[in-house]
Amino acid sequence: MPTYVYRCTTCGDTEQDFPMSRKPESVTCPDCHGTADSAFTSPHLGAGSGTAFGVIDTTKKTADELTR
Repeated sequence: MPTYVYRCTTCGDTEQDFPMSRKPESVTCPDCHGTADSAFTSPHLGAGSGTAFGVIDTTKKTADELTR
Protein backbone atom coordinates (compact mmCIF):
# COMPACT_ATOMS: atom_id res chain seq x y z
CA MET A 1 0.00 0.00 0.00
CA PRO A 2 1.48 3.38 -0.98
CA THR A 3 2.41 6.01 1.57
CA TYR A 4 1.30 9.56 0.75
CA VAL A 5 2.56 12.83 2.21
CA TYR A 6 0.08 15.45 3.40
CA ARG A 7 1.07 18.97 4.42
CA CYS A 8 -0.57 20.82 7.32
CA THR A 9 0.12 24.58 7.25
CA THR A 10 0.42 24.56 11.05
CA CYS A 11 2.24 21.31 11.87
CA GLY A 12 4.11 20.38 8.68
CA ASP A 13 4.16 17.04 6.87
CA THR A 14 2.47 13.83 7.89
CA GLU A 15 2.47 10.46 6.10
CA GLN A 16 -0.62 8.31 5.60
CA ASP A 17 -1.15 4.93 3.92
CA PHE A 18 -4.07 4.49 1.51
CA PRO A 19 -4.89 2.15 -1.37
CA MET A 20 -4.21 3.94 -4.66
CA SER A 21 -7.93 3.83 -5.50
CA ARG A 22 -8.89 5.60 -2.26
CA LYS A 23 -6.30 8.37 -1.86
CA PRO A 24 -8.04 11.51 -0.57
CA GLU A 25 -6.90 15.00 -1.61
CA SER A 26 -6.82 16.07 2.05
CA VAL A 27 -6.83 14.43 5.49
CA THR A 28 -7.23 15.54 9.08
CA CYS A 29 -3.90 16.47 10.68
CA PRO A 30 -3.21 13.98 13.50
CA ASP A 31 -1.69 16.75 15.67
CA CYS A 32 -3.91 19.85 15.39
CA HIS A 33 -6.93 18.24 13.65
CA GLY A 34 -6.80 20.87 10.91
CA THR A 35 -6.76 20.10 7.19
CA ALA A 36 -3.62 18.64 5.63
CA ASP A 37 -3.56 18.77 1.83
CA SER A 38 -1.89 16.25 -0.44
CA ALA A 39 1.75 17.19 -1.15
CA PHE A 40 3.58 16.30 -4.35
CA THR A 41 6.74 14.36 -3.48
CA SER A 42 9.14 12.04 -5.25
CA PRO A 43 8.47 8.29 -4.99
CA HIS A 44 10.41 6.18 -2.51
CA LEU A 45 12.35 4.18 -5.07
CA GLY A 46 14.82 1.64 -3.78
CA ALA A 47 13.09 1.33 -0.44
CA GLY A 48 13.17 -2.47 -0.64
CA SER A 49 15.19 -4.67 1.65
CA GLY A 50 18.47 -6.33 0.75
CA THR A 51 16.67 -9.67 0.78
CA ALA A 52 14.11 -8.44 -1.74
CA PHE A 53 16.83 -7.20 -4.08
CA GLY A 54 18.64 -10.53 -3.70
CA VAL A 55 15.51 -12.41 -4.77
CA ILE A 56 15.12 -10.11 -7.78
CA ASP A 57 18.75 -10.63 -8.81
CA THR A 58 18.49 -14.42 -8.42
CA THR A 59 15.29 -14.50 -10.46
CA LYS A 60 16.90 -12.46 -13.24
CA LYS A 61 19.96 -14.73 -13.32
CA THR A 62 17.71 -17.80 -13.55
CA ALA A 63 15.68 -16.23 -16.37
CA ASP A 64 18.87 -15.29 -18.24
CA GLU A 65 20.17 -18.87 -17.98
CA LEU A 66 16.91 -20.25 -19.39
CA THR A 67 17.15 -18.05 -22.49
CA ARG A 68 20.60 -19.37 -23.43
